[in-house]
Amino acid sequence: MSQPPDLSRRRIVKILSGAPLLPLASAGGVSYLLSACGGSSAATPAPAVILASASFTGMAAPGLDNAAAMATSTVGSSLAASYSDGGKQVYALKYAAFFVTGAQVPDGAGGSVLAGGYYDIKNRPILDASDAGRRQFFSDCPDGTSLLKLDNPTVAGVKGNTVFAVVQFEYTTRNVAGASMYGMLPSPIAVLTLDQDKSTGALTLVKYSNVDTSVVNG
Repeated sequence: MSQPPDLSRRRIVKILSGAPLLPLASAGGVSYLLSACGGSSAATPAPAVILASASFTGMAAPGLDNAAAMATSTVGSSLAASYSDGGKQVYALKYAAFFVTGAQVPDGAGGSVLAGGYYDIKNRPILDASDAGRRQFFSDCPDGTSLLKLDNPTVAGVKGNTVFAVVQFEYTTRNVAGASMYGMLPSPIAVLTLDQDKSTGALTLVKYSNVDTSVVNG
């Protein structure tokens, strides 16, 4: 009497462990493995494991009893994922900046540009006259950010998923000499091209584009 097929995960792993495996991408973007063996007979493939649900666990805001945590970007939240095979995984979330204002960032053409830099009505950098080096003014920090995803974008330098961020920046508080500049400079807007790692979700800045509003006397 022949042995009935045992399609448990342990049995399938044992069967496939002796054969070379070829990674293939399914239509849904989920990778699976195909046994590369001769002959026409093959075991029924294991169903693809997919994400079934996800839940977010928040955190309490730090208080004065932990002033150090209040003075930085503190993250204590997590994401719990449940999969179609009954498996569960909890991911600890963390904060990671992909750019800071005042830093030189890639312009996508082999050069660099000042992140959060201010420009005048003719799209010329606004320089700080109180600074001996006449550096360009830049924003204190981003104000609002919107993440966008387009269908099938083609961007040089992106290895994972292409994601765009439209960023509107805050005012700058003071010039180099310490005098108030609050509300005296036009808040810039930029479009960022980001490379999202398909395994970790981490975002890397590939291209920073200042929005030129000079054509409308911006």
